[in-house]
Amino acid sequence: MTRIPYVIDNRQHTLAEVLNQVLASHEKLAMDVATAYFNIRGYALVRDTIKGSRGVRMLLGAEPRTRARTWG
Repeated sequence: MTRIPYVIDNRQHTLAEVLNQVLASHEKLAMDVATAYFNIRGYALVRDTIKGSRGVRMLLGAEPRTRARTWG
């Protein structure tokens, strides 16, 4: 069983390490990701492990637009 750290701080536990561990232990499953950002250098850190998965779907959010609020 894969143990996921309570906090992924990118110092003691990096997101790449955790994702690689989870993907490796569930290699025949697909992975769905919802995120606001995509970084090609970050993808490169998990690319080889993702190749063993059944598939990956990503939902990328749009940058929020700001506008003045009117309080009534």
